[in-house]
Amino acid sequence: MKHLLCAGLLLLAAAAPAPAQIRHLSLDQEALALPERTFYIGQVLDGRIDRAGIGQREERTLLGLAEHPESLDLSPNLVAGLTRFLRARLPARPTDQSVLLLVRELRVVEETVSNVGMPTSLPGAMGVPTNTGGIMGGAPDMVVRQARATVDLYLRTPAGYHFIKTTTDTLRPRNVYAAPSHERNIATLLQSCLAQYSAADLLAAQRQPAQSLAALARIGRPAQPWELTYPILSPAARLVPGYYPSFLAFRNNEPVPAPELRISPSTRVYLNGDSVPGFTPKLLLNGKEQALPDCWGFSDGQRAYIHYRGHYAPLARQGSDFVFSVPLEGSAHKPVVHTLDLIAGRATLFADAGRPTPRTDTARIYVYGPPGSGPGQPLFLNGTPVGTLAENQVLALAWADPVHEPRLRLGATGPELAFMPNFRLPIYVRPASPR
Repeated sequence: MKHLLCAGLLLLAAAAPAPAQIRHLSLDQEALALPERTFYIGQVLDGRIDRAGIGQREERTLLGLAEHPESLDLSPNLVAGLTRFLRARLPARPTDQSVLLLVRELRVVEETVSNVGMPTSLPGAMGVPTNTGGIMGGAPDMVVRQARATVDLYLRTPAGYHFIKTTTDTLRPRNVYAAPSHERNIATLLQSCLAQYSAADLLAAQRQPAQSLAALARIGRPAQPWELTYPILSPAARLVPGYYPSFLAFRNNEPVPAPELRISPSTRVYLNGDSVPGFTPKLLLNGKEQALPDCWGFSDGQRAYIHYRGHYAPLARQGSDFVFSVPLEGSAHKPVVHTLDLIAGRATLFADAGRPTPRTDTARIYVYGPPGSGPGQPLFLNGTPVGTLAENQVLALAWADPVHEPRLRLGATGPELAFMPNFRLPIYVRPASPR
């Protein structure tokens, strides 16, 4: 029997661990000056596709990544933080024209290479000191902070909002031992982007078609008809006792039935001695309790539960997402709310799960015939034959449905692989070689 593997998806999943905490950045102490401007920022909109914060900080040592990377966001959020900053630094004057700032992208990233275990006598390169003296504790940490912004500006008139133009800029560190702060980088990016607008641009914008505020507010958001279409969100959805072997099983409301599922109280104990109450689901088979198999979560018929970082937590519906609370390691008595994004399948600490906009873009799927597989076999995509896959051959498939997952099957009776397509990167699927 041949089995389909999707190594690319596994690698992507392994490369994106959930963040442990959020650090909020404030621009209140940063400067921004545009002496030649003829406008002020009347409103800020978030038009990003991914709204789960603005970046992440990680620390590396010779032993690898730190255990608890930080997610970064503006305080209290992107729209409020930018609005407060821009209104304070660019106050409206009697002759200024009101414009709307639409943020298409605002990302920061920080990677710190700790000096733990590193000698302090280093070769001179990239601003590295040639001799800092000593062997442990004297070498400075290398900090790489990068930032990128892309913004649109719209002129506001009684007719609506007229597009002016898009500007973008990227900042990379020149000295990894004296990198500017994220706050300074963001302020520098905003000044660079806004300085690219001129009075002539504002005048020309009035000849552009006017758009409504409601239309601009939809940019970066899921659009009809894709909203609220998953089976688990259906008003007619009914939960039955059972367990979900995967996220897709939950989203499709297709648990493995387990009518004898039971929940027993339990306690989770941390290394520091803290403990929190919890519960453990078990199956009652032939009068004996058995643990659930490894699974994504379960349902007791009344509520659905997710298994997340060693905890089972009940899921609560919130709009087109679900939320749940689990304590973070080291803060056992302080459960933290997470959001489960039903499009990407990831959990995040951000209230807005940052789901990407379902688009009409086409995902490219490449299926490879493994060596030793012999003569060609039919390949089925969601039950429809799409070609014959032989040894060392490649079948290129297209998938343009952002709501439903593609299902691949090699041969008329082979196992079926269902996965979530990535509309940004090619997907490579390889059947396992026959045994």
